[in-house]
Amino acid sequence: MTRNFSVFLAMFFLIATSTIVHANTNERLVQLIDYIGVDYFEAIRNGKVINENEYTEMLEFGATIEALSMTLEGGSKIALLRAQAGQLKQLIIDKAPTTDIQSLTRQMRSNALASLNLKAVPDQTPDLAQGETEYNKACAACHGANGRGEGPLSHGLDPLPTDFTDIKRFELRSLYALFNTITYGVDGTGMGSFSALSREDRWSLAAYVGQIAVDEKTVIAGQKAWDEGRGDNASFDINAYATLSPSEAAEKWRDGYELVAYLRTKPQALFEFMPSPLDLAVGKIEESSSAYADGRTETAYELALTAYLDGFELIEANLTATDSDLMRRIEREMLQYRRDIQEGNPFEVVQKRALTLQSLLRLAQNKLNEKEGLTPEAAFISSFVILLREGLEALLVIAAISALLVKSDRRDAMPYLHLGWVTALILGAVTWLVSDRLLQISGATREITEGIAALAASGMLLFVGYWLHSKTNATGWQAFIQKNLQSALGGRTLWGLAGLSFISVYREVFETILFYQALWAQAASGNTTLWITVGFFGGLFVLAIVAWAILRFSVQLPIGKFFGATGILLLMLSIVFAGKGMAALHEAGKIRSSSLDFDAIEWIGIFPIWEGLVVQVIILSLAVIVYARDILSRKG
Repeated sequence: MTRNFSVFLAMFFLIATSTIVHANTNERLVQLIDYIGVDYFEAIRNGKVINENEYTEMLEFGATIEALSMTLEGGSKIALLRAQAGQLKQLIIDKAPTTDIQSLTRQMRSNALASLNLKAVPDQTPDLAQGETEYNKACAACHGANGRGEGPLSHGLDPLPTDFTDIKRFELRSLYALFNTITYGVDGTGMGSFSALSREDRWSLAAYVGQIAVDEKTVIAGQKAWDEGRGDNASFDINAYATLSPSEAAEKWRDGYELVAYLRTKPQALFEFMPSPLDLAVGKIEESSSAYADGRTETAYELALTAYLDGFELIEANLTATDSDLMRRIEREMLQYRRDIQEGNPFEVVQKRALTLQSLLRLAQNKLNEKEGLTPEAAFISSFVILLREGLEALLVIAAISALLVKSDRRDAMPYLHLGWVTALILGAVTWLVSDRLLQISGATREITEGIAALAASGMLLFVGYWLHSKTNATGWQAFIQKNLQSALGGRTLWGLAGLSFISVYREVFETILFYQALWAQAASGNTTLWITVGFFGGLFVLAIVAWAILRFSVQLPIGKFFGATGILLLMLSIVFAGKGMAALHEAGKIRSSSLDFDAIEWIGIFPIWEGLVVQVIILSLAVIVYARDILSRKG
């Protein structure tokens, strides 16, 4: 309550700026890793230097990678990346075989993309025609009109411009590597930065350059493989398209090389075949089961989390409107599947659970498909429930504080309250936009954000509830007024109210935006979109009625009863927020204890998680002790 709200805002902008800086540094790190993996063969052959300038560059970039890796913060994955950076530097010094360098840089790139949470995919279908236009304007002078590196300005450059028709380079380079090179350039070469181009144009240019070496025969084979395997191509997603080189894809899929060749020339085939959230969930469960079979328990658990957070959770509201029993069964099975992995159960048990889950997910998909997308009824109910569920808790906090200010005749403090929730709406949207542009937004990131915010709100609500409880008798209230007539709800406390208002709303905004995005993506017609909008405003209407009722009836209560009722309400919300915060961290994989065997009661914040229940019991116990002590002191 007494924390200065301006400090909170300053911290937010500091974090946002830091996020942008770190994203740039991390992308440069991945760029250099890719560059060494692709170009090392130009410097070393059979343990001997064949190009002194290239080798000097390899040494420089290897040292830079090691230095950049030391600036990273994180757990075991970052520690592994640092160790790999040191190993790469030494391999370059030792003039190691190209195959060793390529193997290590692939592992490093995969590790970096997984641990640094980079936005490594285009936001929309790359436009090859636009890419060709940008190439002719900015690149042809050096790389040549046909991409062979023989443009009029190439003479005298050392190293020479890249030959994009070189099949070996094509096989080794991902589109994300090209995108980073276009964005940042390459130090010590004629390749400058083209960061002035929009992100979309840079991806279009990377996509155009990345398909120059493709021949028609390979494209035809790739199209055949794509058309014949459409139902099984959910695992070949946009991430694979952007981050895998053709040779890596060939190792993962039977026709991976040909698929990459085809999709680089026809990216719209992939982007128009975006897997639904349920398809994504099915694919991730299959990958998780395979990882568990290989003994990669940690990876299996993370994939299971992704199946839930980035897949199934996004359509929960829609499926609830269609078949609520099926929704709850899938949710239970997913929880049990993660529990099986955590407990190290035999592979046969995990595999059986995975197959059951996939069957249930396909059943859910069929039920939703029977409706030909979202029906108007399902669209309305889903939209209404999402807003009501996400907004009710925040609304109760804001309405209770608002009633407190009205009851205390401190309407002058209302602007601070409104500043908090309005700022939360604005910064929530900004946070989402920044994350969408700079980082790969994930369900885990969303849950961590919500979990931390919920726990912070819980603590603040507990303090406010205790403060209100201490004013429940007329004597205590009058003493408070007389002592703090000029400073009550003033200065730091006003900013504290704004901070509580902010954090109570902010935690809901991020998730609400993502859920509505998923809902609109499932809309089959303009009529369905209309009902999503109607559901949204219907939810707003109900929330407004709740707020009016709290304000209307609270002013009729005597001051002691009002404070007592409001204190109990905020205490209950503190317990609910604590449960939901711990549940969010559990879903994000930050709390790994085994879950209990009962269904969650979400509306009161009860979840089958040991840690959450313990925190809630502690909060309740503290409240009981305070209330009991107060009752005894009054009797005495």
